[in-house]
Amino acid sequence: MMFAQETTLVTGTITDMGNQPIPFASIYLPELKKGTAADEDGKYSIENVPYGRWQLTASAVGYKSLSVTIETNATSLSNIKFQLVHDNELEQVEVFGNRNDHPDKIESLTRLPLKPYEQIQSISVLSSKLIEDQGALTISEATKNVPGVYTFATYGNKRESMSSRGFRGIPILKNGVRVNSDFRGVGILTDMQGVDNIQVLKGTASITQGVATDLGSPGGVINIVTKTPKFTQGGSVSLRSGSYGEIRPTFDVFGPLNREKTIAFRLNGALERADNYRALVDKESFYFNPSFAWSIDDKTKLILELDHYYDSRTPDLGTINLDENDVNAIYDLPHSKFLGFKNDRSITQNTTYAVRMERELSDKLTLRGAFYNSSLNLNDKGAGLGVAIKENEVAKYNIRQRKYATSTRSDNNSVLQFDLIGNNVYTGSIKHTFQIGFDYSSNNFSTTSQSAGVVDTINVFQNIEHVLPNVSLGATVNGGGKTHSIGFVVQDVISWNTWFKTFLGARFSSTETIAEVENTQSTAFNPLGGIVISPIRNINIFASYTNSSYPRTAA
Repeated sequence: MMFAQETTLVTGTITDMGNQPIPFASIYLPELKKGTAADEDGKYSIENVPYGRWQLTASAVGYKSLSVTIETNATSLSNIKFQLVHDNELEQVEVFGNRNDHPDKIESLTRLPLKPYEQIQSISVLSSKLIEDQGALTISEATKNVPGVYTFATYGNKRESMSSRGFRGIPILKNGVRVNSDFRGVGILTDMQGVDNIQVLKGTASITQGVATDLGSPGGVINIVTKTPKFTQGGSVSLRSGSYGEIRPTFDVFGPLNREKTIAFRLNGALERADNYRALVDKESFYFNPSFAWSIDDKTKLILELDHYYDSRTPDLGTINLDENDVNAIYDLPHSKFLGFKNDRSITQNTTYAVRMERELSDKLTLRGAFYNSSLNLNDKGAGLGVAIKENEVAKYNIRQRKYATSTRSDNNSVLQFDLIGNNVYTGSIKHTFQIGFDYSSNNFSTTSQSAGVVDTINVFQNIEHVLPNVSLGATVNGGGKTHSIGFVVQDVISWNTWFKTFLGARFSSTETIAEVENTQSTAFNPLGGIVISPIRNINIFASYTNSSYPRTAA
């Protein structure tokens, strides 16, 4: 006859004497040779501890180790707290990576308190360390590290639109909220100085956020996460210079604001100006990212964030093809030649802010709330090229008519989101990690455009005039749209044992599109399910199913 050994789940927190969490501290049962590392909030959990009386030891670099005696005689033993005393101060500790790290704001995509490798989605996270080491200054430069993600278009170097898994222009989020409500993802610009990490979630599993209700997002979404305060004093100042007159000073200062270390701040920013290998092309930008964090008590946290970016640059028309479109005869345009006008300009202003709150209701239940808002304003003025001029029915591909157009776009997007999170909740020996959530989103964009059909004619082999002649723009064309969406999400991750998990979930979305004549309303129900098998430690095999909907008008 065989009997199952009775075991206990041991959980708790590790903090310093000021009740500030000690990230990634070690927790260990010497007699059992069993242990783990706390997460970034100082929380730890040790599974399958046999019934008995044991010594539990917590330690961290720069602190004195502390041991307590525990007695395990039930399915769970919770709220075992350690307060460690500073031992020796180290001059500097550099941490280049942690495979068990929990990226900031990952829950804005997955809505579950699970690390990326525990999910049934394919998630890639690019850290600020990786971005800094590679010197990436744009989204496309950073996401080259992610297989299957590539640049769809840069629209004459004005902004970046990314694609994934063959889907054009996947949505780009910033701090969990959409920056651009256009369903094809016109794209944005941002400054890498303020980026804490970039999260790329591939496939339709992004349905939990609701963004999979738009065209293109079955390819996934990209979430740009900005930096937030630290409760340790620090900072940096840097100056980067390069060819073509590039100059880029940056600063980053953070630390606590009171002796109790319950309030912290971070001020982060950058300036940049640069010319270009192409004559008459340049850019100027300004970035500012202040944020504040407040630990109201040991169970309640509040974070306020602001992210502002201003960019003014010359759109570059590039070169031309000297043959039919299906023949590669790209003209090697000299760097000294520019096909537009010298006052062509593309201006981007993007401001996002977030208010995030987290309240621990118990050692197993947490309530999270957040409000995210983003405003994007685009102002483009510049030349365009027409088709080749024909003389005696023969196309002269080097002779082109120049057009001129102006356009503006205003985007305002916001999301209000609440989640009840259950972690390490047991029914018998079966562990549950669940989420019950509600979100409300509002998307409002408007556009204007004017154009002049033909301004002049140029020959790319000859000198080109860069002064815009007097032009008469046509009538203003207005466009835009408004949508309001309500969504409900439920997910449950069931751990049957140490090597087998199942995911069950569903999202219900209701979307109203507001038009001039009438409003339309539509709904969508999207299931989410999957299994995870871990045959070997640190190796997961998963399969998942979901679908995506486009509940906007009849498209």
